[in-house]
Amino acid sequence: MEANNLFNNRYFLERLLGRGNFSEVWLAKDTKTDIKVALKIYAPATGLDDAGLNVFAREFSLVVNANHKNLLKPLYYDSFERKPFLVLPFCEKGSIMKEVGKMSEKDAWRLLRDVASGLAWLHNMKPPIIHQDIKPDNVMIGENGDFMITDFGVSTHLKSTLRKSMSVAFRSAGTIAYMAPERFSKDNTPIMANDIYSLGATVFEMLTGDTPFGDDGGLIQMKGAEVPVLKGDYSPQLKEVIARCLRTNPWERPTAEQLEKYAENGLNGRKITFAGNKTFWDKYKIFILIGILLAIIAGVTSCILVKKHKEAVQANFVALQTKAYNDSIQSLINTSILVGDSLSNVGNLHEEGFEIALIDAYNTYKDVISYQFKDGHCYKDKSKVENKILQIERLLYDAYVTFKEKAAFFAEEEEIADEFEGRAKAISDVIDVTKYETNNTTNTDNEQTIKE
Repeated sequence: MEANNLFNNRYFLERLLGRGNFSEVWLAKDTKTDIKVALKIYAPATGLDDAGLNVFAREFSLVVNANHKNLLKPLYYDSFERKPFLVLPFCEKGSIMKEVGKMSEKDAWRLLRDVASGLAWLHNMKPPIIHQDIKPDNVMIGENGDFMITDFGVSTHLKSTLRKSMSVAFRSAGTIAYMAPERFSKDNTPIMANDIYSLGATVFEMLTGDTPFGDDGGLIQMKGAEVPVLKGDYSPQLKEVIARCLRTNPWERPTAEQLEKYAENGLNGRKITFAGNKTFWDKYKIFILIGILLAIIAGVTSCILVKKHKEAVQANFVALQTKAYNDSIQSLINTSILVGDSLSNVGNLHEEGFEIALIDAYNTYKDVISYQFKDGHCYKDKSKVENKILQIERLLYDAYVTFKEKAAFFAEEEEIADEFEGRAKAISDVIDVTKYETNNTTNTDNEQTIKE
């Protein structure tokens, strides 16, 4: 391709903006509208055969409706002389590449938030779209200063198709510096966590001037190297977020949704609560409950001893002690209900691992039912607790079904499928899921009978 030529009898090529592994990007003028556009031309040297063109058209049909403010949506798609091309809005400010090593912490938070938001949109598509090439060249700066992802929708299949048509000059890897360590393993199937790592490496470079492991990326990390410390006068929260993005184990990295929330909090100076970090209650709840129980037992034991010693001569005093004992049991019940309600509220937030809080709430309510018969004491609101148990049980069953469905959806990604299977099993170990499955089957049969 050469400047000062007309492409597809419409787009006047003014100058080359950039060249990637599979494409060239030109600043062009649309002669029909007289506006400037960015023209991305794939396989510019050789073009594609019919099969390749069909693959290209099919792949880009998946992202034609990418209506998200942090995704640079193509305006038009076509092919000319067997070369597929996209017409994109021209961003006067270009990519963030010119800001490498100059970015402030505030802009780093904005970059994390905007790109994570765009990735969350792509990752939640059906089927999910994994970008696979997040780097400074693929993040543009919009007119209003928003950061926008470009070059999404190029799947592994499409890359393979393009690679077969490329000359040696276009086969440079170019993006290894941003590739996650698992991409160099035997099973290098793209997963969402790859994009999170690449975003972490990108922000690291924007702040320091270089990627965490130079040109070798996660390949060095795969061999045991530790992630270097982010040097500079940056907040501990920003350093922690980037470190989490660059973790060697992909399942320890935040999701795009989590990362967007972290960045929003960091940008606004709020404390970040990281998923997986245990709260004070999570860490010490066993010791707290044991302490409460021991205190109650000590109090009850004291009451019993006093009762026996004074039984013959202090009937009124014994009655008071009996009431104190019952009150202590009632106090234990009330405390347990408060604990159960708190856990239930945590579970209803549907944060990462929400089912664990629901399981703890379920077991706590079960304990309340067992307390009520202790020494003939009867909890007057037993039915309320039983209703809470049924509600939690239903929520757990719904979570069980969701995890089973996700395990089936990610069947080809064994680690993800195993994770969801494990979460489903943790629920089925606590509640009888067959009860609900039987009810669902019965309801379906009844509905069929009515229709007949």
